Amino acid sequence: MKFNELTLATTAHNNDQLSADMLRSFESNLGTPEEIVLVDDASTKPYAVPPVSALLRVVRTEQAQGFCKASDLALRQVRTKYALLADADILFEPGDFAGGYAEFQKGNWAWINFRQVNFQGVSQNGYEQPLMPPWVFALGNQALRWWEKFQRPATPRPGERILEVEVAHSSCTLVNMEAFHAVGGFDRWYWQCQSDTDLSLRLRQNGYRVGADLGYQVKHDGAGGKGGGSARILDLYRSRVHLYERFYPSSRFYLRPLLFVRHLLELAWFGVIALFKNEPRLHTRVEMLKGVLKGYH
Repeated sequence: MKFNELTLATTAHNNDQLSADMLRSFESNLGTPEEIVLVDDASTKPYAVPPVSALLRVVRTEQAQGFCKASDLALRQVRTKYALLADADILFEPGDFAGGYAEFQKGNWAWINFRQVNFQGVSQNGYEQPLMPPWVFALGNQALRWWEKFQRPATPRPGERILEVEVAHSSCTLVNMEAFHAVGGFDRWYWQCQSDTDLSLRLRQNGYRVGADLGYQVKHDGAGGKGGGSARILDLYRSRVHLYERFYPSSRFYLRPLLFVRHLLELAWFGVIALFKNEPRLHTRVEMLKGVLKGYH
């Protein structure tokens, strides 16, 4: 099946095999996009182009840009009306992708992703509905679990398979290119984490719809945000604080003070544990505390 007006946009960084598997899974299980755009984000060796049916254009950067800038670059190379932004560690499964794509083109949708499972088959959310409030983030996991008890499962509107949400993650996402350009694309302040949250919120602010197609499923090796270690945790932390202070201006009066108290207590607790055994969370909390004190720029 040929998907007209659809470009598959993706990025790669020293993961040729994963990327090739992703591209082949789309063509084997779903069909052929009009074009493929791939940004090789300064891989050690130039990207080895796999055999695919669609025209494939490779754009190589000489210095690593990170997910946000590389994805923004990939989408800005798109010449069709719609794009499918896909991580290299996605595998497309057989299913009704075409039905979701057809519904996406109606109803002012700008940015939607799909149901996800990890490679072990465990279901993972690819969206946030509603977005966790700043005060819950500041108070930590126990507050999050308490808050989640009061949230009702969201359901699509009658006659629709796409669920409207506040935030759709960018791991595998259909993009309306007119809407993407209208809001200025990704905010290149971000390195990786929360860039999709920021874009989702700006799209909604400008009257576009953001959603998750519950009628089609992909496999995602990084589902749930695994991998990256402390560097990813710190990127997520700094980016979430930046995002809240931008979209929830009142949080500037309480978010950092609450985080300072919380992380100071965590630092003391992990410091005690470190007297008896290795405690990797100690270094992470030191860096988080520094971020609260000096800010992120």
